[in-house]
Amino acid sequence: MKTLFYVGLGMQLFGLTAVGLCFFSGIKNGDYGQLELAQLILGSIVFYLGNYLKGRASS
Repeated sequence: MKTLFYVGLGMQLFGLTAVGLCFFSGIKNGDYGQLELAQLILGSIVFYLGNYLKGRASS
C-alpha cells in the first residue's frame, strides 16, 4: 500500500505542475489557447486521481 501512496503523491505533483505551467503560460502570452486548456483539464484530472489513490492508500 505504500507504493500506491507514493504513486498518488507523484500524480498529484505532476498534475499541480501541469496546471501551474498552464497558468504561467497564459500570463506570459496574455491568452489561453487550446493546448493550455487541454493541459489545465488533464492536469486537474491527474491531480484528483492522485488525491483519490493517496487517500485509498492511507485508509
